[in-house]
Amino acid sequence: MKNALVILCGGNSTRMGTDKALLPFGDTCLIEYLVRKFQPYFSRIYLSVKIKGDYSHLKLPVTEIPDIYPNQGPMSGIFSGLSMIDEECAFFMSVDTPFLEPKTGLALLSELGDADICTLEGKASYLETATAAYSKNCITTIGKCLLLHQLTFNTLREKCSTRYVTEAAIAEAAPTPIDIQYYNLDTRDNYYHALRILSGIVPPDSSQALIEYFKDTRDLFLHTTPVISFVAKPGTIMTPLIERLLPLLEREGLKVVHLIKEDSSVVFKNVFFEPTLENLSSSLSGADLVLTENFGADAPNKIEILRKYWSETPLSDEKDLIAVFADFPYHAETSLPVFDLNKPKNIVTFLWEYLGRQ
Repeated sequence: MKNALVILCGGNSTRMGTDKALLPFGDTCLIEYLVRKFQPYFSRIYLSVKIKGDYSHLKLPVTEIPDIYPNQGPMSGIFSGLSMIDEECAFFMSVDTPFLEPKTGLALLSELGDADICTLEGKASYLETATAAYSKNCITTIGKCLLLHQLTFNTLREKCSTRYVTEAAIAEAAPTPIDIQYYNLDTRDNYYHALRILSGIVPPDSSQALIEYFKDTRDLFLHTTPVISFVAKPGTIMTPLIERLLPLLEREGLKVVHLIKEDSSVVFKNVFFEPTLENLSSSLSGADLVLTENFGADAPNKIEILRKYWSETPLSDEKDLIAVFADFPYHAETSLPVFDLNKPKNIVTFLWEYLGRQ
């Protein structure tokens, strides 16, 4: 049996800000990555596009199908695809789900039978998706939905003969977790996280993700938010100082993210939670400055805090610091800036000037 694949590439990519299909992914762009991945499993690959020729410069072994009804979302792409393909059915997927497995598509096609649609049964977050096997039998129904502007896939599945496959059944065919397979690159944050997955950097769903993030020298989030890391001898109380700095920095119009590492947990602006990479990236994307405590020697842009009678000598080499804050007259051996802990306004001035140099 010949298996056909249609990759939906006709979206506007509004939240991404650029054509998703052409985003760098691995050693190529996203659409070429998917074609290479699925080609061994599908005898024919089609691209659903806004305008024919959009991706012809890539010289991929595909057939482009332009939208019959432009600007009507993915349902229009499915309508156009089913109307134009030679096969009686096909597996449809979005270009922004790079971790979807070919064997998932084959499993849905094999279960389609005499139904109009075969899709995944599972969490609600997956159900409102174009990803499914479709038969030409549902062309008329899709056309009516487009004319009536009923563009949700829940509505389409209610109107069609739809067969559902469980997550457990998909897992037998394609062991990659469903959460990963259906991961959608809707925003730049999603894209940066996908690069981490692609590179094998998938921290656990815990605050360890924050710790590993600051050790990741490749910085695949690609954010430009400056990070200032406060370090000190164990037992040194740093939080009160930063809490004094925060309102002064915010008064200057800066949005500041404050992270504290405590054993294997992280305090995020004084709220304990189990952060994900998406939460971290979302918080960073709108911040002007990130202040961290206790993230260790690998943390960037370190400022060491010294206190009289407790830690009067830096644990770090001065060349690895950008400044020292002390509550006593500390004399640096180098030209390292030294600031009085009791005069936070001077510290704010230094941080502001430091930001200006980044």
